[in-house]
Amino acid sequence: MSSDYARPDAAPAAHAPRLHGHLPVLDGVRGLAVLLVVFFHTTHLSDQSVAGRATWWLAGAGWTGVDLFFVLSGFLITGILWEAKGQTYYFRNFYARRVLRIFPLYYAALAVSFLVLPSLVGRLNLDERITTDGAVWYLLYLSNFYQLWTDTTHPILGVVWSLAIEEQFYIVWPFLIAAVSYKGAIRLCLGTIAMAVAVRVGLTLYGASEESTYVVTLCRVDSLALGALLSLALRHPEGKGISAFPWMRWAPWLALPVVAAVIALPVGPAFKTVLRTGGYTAVGILYTVLVYRVVAAKQGTLLHRFFSNRVLLMYGKYSYAIYLVHSPLDAILRRTVLKTPLKQVGGSDFPVQLLFYVVAASLSLGIALVSWNLFEKHFLKLKDYFPYSERPAPTPAPAPSSSPGAAS
Repeated sequence: MSSDYARPDAAPAAHAPRLHGHLPVLDGVRGLAVLLVVFFHTTHLSDQSVAGRATWWLAGAGWTGVDLFFVLSGFLITGILWEAKGQTYYFRNFYARRVLRIFPLYYAALAVSFLVLPSLVGRLNLDERITTDGAVWYLLYLSNFYQLWTDTTHPILGVVWSLAIEEQFYIVWPFLIAAVSYKGAIRLCLGTIAMAVAVRVGLTLYGASEESTYVVTLCRVDSLALGALLSLALRHPEGKGISAFPWMRWAPWLALPVVAAVIALPVGPAFKTVLRTGGYTAVGILYTVLVYRVVAAKQGTLLHRFFSNRVLLMYGKYSYAIYLVHSPLDAILRRTVLKTPLKQVGGSDFPVQLLFYVVAASLSLGIALVSWNLFEKHFLKLKDYFPYSERPAPTPAPAPSSSPGAAS
């Protein structure tokens, strides 16, 4: 194979999906991801009717929204790095843009959580778990490891374990991508996926806690690597795209029975074993297929229209702040106007649960809008000083943000 096989700027085939500039449909994917997570955390009904049980069943899958965020982050970040590879200030510009996108809001949340709220716990009847315990771990983006040996999680910062995983990925991945050829990058992704599965299997056989296989970085990096693998496959230097990798066609078919088992098995030892070992990877594979289908979808198709609708695009654009605020907002609602257990209306709490969804989703979006306009966007303007590419961008629109941590 010629040396062109390692070139990141080789021309793609004419039929390949557009991968440059801002792709609004990926905002829609991000919107779906954050709404899944909000749905998961704001379900509190006790109704045992068919509608109630169906709601709980659907809400139970909401945790996979984090895996969709991971896949999307791996896809976007790897594409950005591969196209910037070999250019001046490759590392400086990448890390500067990550800092401007992620740090301001994250450390503002930490400041409120550790410097303001602990002194107000008694006066405002706040959750007693609001303390300064573990502050250093959160400051260093290591909260996912801190969760392994603490009995309780911080009621405001309990969701940031996934941001810690992404940040750790952002620190290491640019160096790995810079060091390998195209073939090496493909092998890197496959090796990372295999490693994550092996570590989870090993921990499960060893009898480690369920929490460890859920929040430890090496156990969850497979979804990030799956997104990275798709990004690289679509940038095949000879324009072949995923057709250059026949095994990518049957991988989803292997994932389907694993996901089906997770859905069908009652919650218990068998369910947990399947989920902890191959389940997370299987979910990641199916979400990788979703990202591919959305990126490749032509305008006017049902899939493109669905992920281009205004609601998903809006929630996707502001997903980072929504992800950070929705959990504490849920806690406030459960202590105040929409207290849990939810009130019964006509013998069921299902109507109040629907109201809870609307209020929680709407207030989360409203707070995120305030955060964006008064805080975040002013830092994002500084990213113009750190362009990813020396080549002029195809469009002036800003690149999309990744997962809750934003890949722009």
